[in-house]
Amino acid sequence: MPIYVSLVRFTQHGLSTMKDQGIERAEMVKKNAHALGGKLLQAYYCLGEYDVVAVWDFPDNRTAMKAAVLNASLGHIRITTMPAVPREEWKKILQESLGKRK
Repeated sequence: MPIYVSLVRFTQHGLSTMKDQGIERAEMVKKNAHALGGKLLQAYYCLGEYDVVAVWDFPDNRTAMKAAVLNASLGHIRITTMPAVPREEWKKILQESLGKRK
């Protein structure tokens, strides 16, 4: 399945209710994606501009978009999701596009 990366920021509501609902909501995000055919591969909680970086498997862009909209509609996060290409696949794309280096 294609890989997607989500950059997540907590909303003010998400931060103010983190103590009571944080873990439950994190599980809900994972379950919502699973219900659509996606799978959370890894999530990293971060310092800085983004609060979470999540790596997903989704069948296609449409499903990834549905999951992002569904999870953002919960009100505790803002999500930017983008397709990602593994390094080896990227190298093949470069070789196909630009030709092999000699």
